[in-house]
Amino acid sequence: MAPRSSFRAHPTRASNAARAGLGNPGPRVQLKPEFPKTGYVDGAWWPYTDELPDELRGLIPALRARLGPVRLVRYHLVEWATPIGALVVAGQPVQFDWRGYGTVHTVELRGTRGRRLVLLVVPVETESSKAFAAMTAAATKHNCSTVGRLLQGNGRNRTYRNRRAGALRRWAARTTSVN
Repeated sequence: MAPRSSFRAHPTRASNAARAGLGNPGPRVQLKPEFPKTGYVDGAWWPYTDELPDELRGLIPALRARLGPVRLVRYHLVEWATPIGALVVAGQPVQFDWRGYGTVHTVELRGTRGRRLVLLVVPVETESSKAFAAMTAAATKHNCSTVGRLLQGNGRNRTYRNRRAGALRRWAARTTSVN
């Protein structure tokens, strides 16, 4: 069973709640069903901060049922505040690789059972409604969208924006006079 996701509008509120002793808010993650494998990503993750070690301490245990113990995490270096080389989570050493991993807005986790998950990483500063839409799309069973398209929004909204922009250009062209 996939981990249940939780959405918080402001990451700082979640961090403050944890510090105030109100409990750990848990990772915001949604996964596709295990089989059949479709698309590039297997789900989505919306971290609260850009501190990868802190965020992974909550994410890795939540994915244990799907992956088993996680042994390797591959990530895109420039998306996180500090690079890390190793970490121990739930008594298990986890190695990290950022060299040569070029897929932006994703993180790859490899378990000891030979399983692998690639998660779309929704940027921390994303508005909650947009983050929810991207995560839901990424976790949809037959979704094969690219990472860029998932973060951009659904096609209907994009078509609406393009039509609206075209209408505004046409209106501006008609109302602009050359003297």
